[in-house]
Order: sequence, then C-alpha cells, then structure tokens
Amino acid sequence: MLASPEVVTITLNPALDDSFSVPRLVPWSKMRGSAPRFDPGGGGINVARVLHVLGVPTLAVFPMAGHIGRALTELLEFERLPFEGIEVPGETRLSHHVTEVDTGLEYRFVLPGTPLSPVDLDHCLEAVERVGRHAAYVVLSGSLPPGVSADIVPRIRCLSDAINARLVVDASGGALEQAHGAYLIKPSVRELEDHLGRGLDSLEEQLAGARELLAATGAAVVLLSRGHLGVALVTPKDTQLLPAMGANLVSGVGAGDALVAGTVAGLVHGWEPSRATRLGLACSAAMIETAGTSIFSRDDLIPFTDDFPDHRDGGMFQAESPCPDAADRRKVKM
Repeated sequence: MLASPEVVTITLNPALDDSFSVPRLVPWSKMRGSAPRFDPGGGGINVARVLHVLGVPTLAVFPMAGHIGRALTELLEFERLPFEGIEVPGETRLSHHVTEVDTGLEYRFVLPGTPLSPVDLDHCLEAVERVGRHAAYVVLSGSLPPGVSADIVPRIRCLSDAINARLVVDASGGALEQAHGAYLIKPSVRELEDHLGRGLDSLEEQLAGARELLAATGAAVVLLSRGHLGVALVTPKDTQLLPAMGANLVSGVGAGDALVAGTVAGLVHGWEPSRATRLGLACSAAMIETAGTSIFSRDDLIPFTDDFPDHRDGGMFQAESPCPDAADRRKVKM
C-alpha cells in the first residue's frame, strides 16, 4: 500500500473487464471470438490506473468479492497500482466489451454488480479516510451498486472535507443531484440531460445546463464532456470550449475516466484548470487508441502533449509504466 497518496479514488462498483471481437453478431448462432483481454475496471480504478502512468501517487479503494474480485486485484498487482480492496460477500461483476469486426461497431454489456451492505460501505469509507489523510484529491467515479443510494455522495464530500481534500465526482443519475460542495463535477451531455430532465441539443443549451449545475452544486468546476467535440470547462468566472484531440478510434471505453485522471493530474501539479483539462484531453485521446480498457503508456501519450510547455516538470511521468502484456493477462485464474 502507498503510504501517502496524492489522490485516493473510490470505486463502489468495480468490474473485471473482458474485451474480444467477433466477425459479426448473429442471434442464435455460436460465434467464434478472438482471444480475450482482461483488465481491471470501474470508474475510479480506471482513473487510478491512468494517474499511475502519469506518475501521480495514487491509491484505489474498492470492494472486492469472490473469485472475480481476486482476479481483478491480481491484475492490479501486475500493474503495480497501490490499492486497498475491502472484502465483501458476493461476486465482483463482469463487464463485456465486444467489437464486431465487419462493422467496427463496439457493444458494451454492463452488469449490475454485487450489493453493498451499510456495514461494507462503512468499511470502504473508513479505508478512504485512513489512507487519504494527506491526499489532495478524492475521486468518486463510476456507477453505484445495488444497496447504495445517491446520498453516499454528501457522505464522501464530508469525508473529503475532514481530510482537507478536494472532491471530484464523475457519476450519473441521483449522484449528480447530491454532488453539492464537490470541487469538480464531470458529467457527459447525456448525463446532464438526464439530470435536468430536458434535451440539450445546441451548444448554448449545453452551456446553460452546465452553468445551472455549477450554481446548484456550488462546484468550482464543471467539466462537461461533449464526446468527439471535446469539453466545455465551466467555472463561476469563465467558460471555455476545448476541442478533442485527433485520435485513431480503437475503443471508446475508459476515455471519460482518462479525461478525469489527466485533469486531476494537472491540478495536483498546480496547473490552472484549462491547462489541466488539456492534459485530460490528451489522456482521453491516448485511451481511445487502446483496446478495451487497456491503459496507454507514457510513450503513447507523447504525440498528444508535444505542444505543452514541459509537462514533465514537477515529477510528471516518474512512475513505471504499468503495461503487462496480453499473454500475462490471460493467465489470470478465474
């Protein structure tokens, strides 16, 4: 376990991701797939994995259950990512990512996850408080499992306040409504539409919706993800549109998590939000060029950061790149 992380991530609904391809999805027929790739998954875990590549001292906290939970932790050990897994009953969920070769379309099958009891949830939060005493940021990212309501968000905000850390929230549904006092909130356009109960078809409507969320929650930053169009960075003083960086699409899975991780990494290094967000966009572009939820390497990121003022200042990229090969990942015991 890392003694003094700068960032602690919370993943209440972790997953073991498997990724493979088939020539074409055909109902009722047996389809022969490619060799699968296994990766640790869940929003906060993915954020932590990217931060680890960027050299930011990070620790991931999550519940782990059953054989799949042990397989997930084995993969994190391959990547040398510090974590604290809280053992809970049940079985950690699987998440399937299937690419149809004939069309290039990607299909995602997301399962609900194991329920968390109030006692198990308390153990997770106690771990965050214990390991995050010197953290600058706490990141809550990903879906909520059965048994956990959106009022967990204000509990985590109070916990973050108690350890003097800024809270970053990347969640959807009721969790957005409860994100009062978070430092940074990152919804997608669709998540913001669901939250507000109306469509946001035009740029003007999207910016108005982001400002509405900013005012309602008292956040310092709303980072509105606009997909291939980039992001809108909204603060009480300013609104900036930052375009996405060109990348060769392999898989969109985890791109939003990479956006959050890169942005938090920049903030940890004292960068202004706009510059930090540009690093987030670079990480998102690099993530898009990897298969499934596999993490890019530092070398993969360089083409997207060439125009930065020396982004290696302040210790960036000092961690070892956690990139075990696919053969090692297929050895995980299930």
